[in-house]
Amino acid sequence: MDEFCGKIRAGKDTQRDDDFCIVARVEAFISGWGIDEVLKRAMAYHHAGADAVLIHSKINSCDEIELFMQEWGNRGPVVIVPTRYYQTPTDVLRSLDISMVIWANHILRSAISAMQRTARQIHEVESINVVEGHIATMAEVFDLQNADELQQAEKKYLSPMAGSLP
Repeated sequence: MDEFCGKIRAGKDTQRDDDFCIVARVEAFISGWGIDEVLKRAMAYHHAGADAVLIHSKINSCDEIELFMQEWGNRGPVVIVPTRYYQTPTDVLRSLDISMVIWANHILRSAISAMQRTARQIHEVESINVVEGHIATMAEVFDLQNADELQQAEKKYLSPMAGSLP
């Protein structure tokens, strides 16, 4: 905990952008410790300068998060990742004054399912024609990569002979 607090302080001391945030992840519930240890760590990270604490729980209900929020008393922003307690309605999380919910695992898992489905279709048909109308276009891929900016940088920084064979 002390080492982590030092890392938080180092990050805040060297922060150059006001939009940069340090979110301190508290895994005490995951490790089987109780609310006292969770609060102790959350408070230490908060006092070290963390902009928010991320509280994790591995139980299938929101009970630990609710207990934490009652004890925390809005000392600072709280982030959660409800992978295990996904059945908790968003209104319940909102009523607890949760600052941010990260749905990261569900987005990742849905992407994996889509990739597996596409790979299976290509394998079965031995052609990409069957999936082409159901996947992102290459233009969308290039947009996500900001390819136009890369091309402009290449024009500016690469010599006209770059990439040509000797």
